[in-house]
Amino acid sequence: MRPAPPWTFPNARVLYQPTFVPVDAARAVTPSSDGLTLLSLFGWTLGGAFVVEWTDSPIGPYREVAVLSGLVARGLSVGAWASHIVVSTPEAVESGRELFGLPATLGTITFAPSAVTPGPERPLAAVGAWVRSVATVGAIALKTAAGSAVPGVAEPAERMGATSTPEERAQPTVVFEADNAVTVCGWEGWLGDRGTNDNDPGGGSGWEVSLPSFAGCLLREEPGADGARAHTRSPLLRYPLRLGSARRVRLLPAMSTTLSGGERISAEVRDVLGGPAACPCIQVDGVRIVAGAPEVA
Repeated sequence: MRPAPPWTFPNARVLYQPTFVPVDAARAVTPSSDGLTLLSLFGWTLGGAFVVEWTDSPIGPYREVAVLSGLVARGLSVGAWASHIVVSTPEAVESGRELFGLPATLGTITFAPSAVTPGPERPLAAVGAWVRSVATVGAIALKTAAGSAVPGVAEPAERMGATSTPEERAQPTVVFEADNAVTVCGWEGWLGDRGTNDNDPGGGSGWEVSLPSFAGCLLREEPGADGARAHTRSPLLRYPLRLGSARRVRLLPAMSTTLSGGERISAEVRDVLGGPAACPCIQVDGVRIVAGAPEVA
């Protein structure tokens, strides 16, 4: 039996890569009703990839990859919009959709090593990669404002010359092989069930940060009065997420996204993914996460 939220996830493992998303691609997968506003600047909004291994949860361990398509606001509340979520167990699909209003789908999530693992002693390499990425975004934004480029079109070609260092070639990578198949490379070096040292098997730093987001607006099919199937949408929800008591937080070179599934990957996902990094990839080991009960926005 699934307990009602809030849910507590101890010892979770997270990779989070904030990225810039072309605003047209974000609008295509973001609801425009219920007073929800997509926040953007110079043709870009803030999205990203959120990869989690839930090593312990009320429904058992499972894995999750969320595509964050943009930064949204309703009234004074600001948060992320997750347009696509892949989880690795049927229980996670049912709980995500029914209890949290998330667009969860069942898929295969595989963790694989990268050829070379960037170590924690390389934070300057990660920051350097981010600086180059931000410079690229600035150049594209200026071209877009001048009418000589379109967000998401000129960007891949301009990035080709900026990702050639060994550290960047060893970056974590999310490979979308199909709509429901994802491989995450570069997950070596997690602390796992260990603490930062043998004398601190379960220690936490005591800090906590809130990551508010919006969910809901899921398309549902229900029987109509005349026996026909009627399509409705669930309400817009506020979805609180709190992170704290992590054993380790470190920066990695920006995580890249690869689309290798051909036509098996939806055009919406293709348009949202692959934008330049907004900052280095953030790795969090052994973090305690609390998913609160969603509220109607």
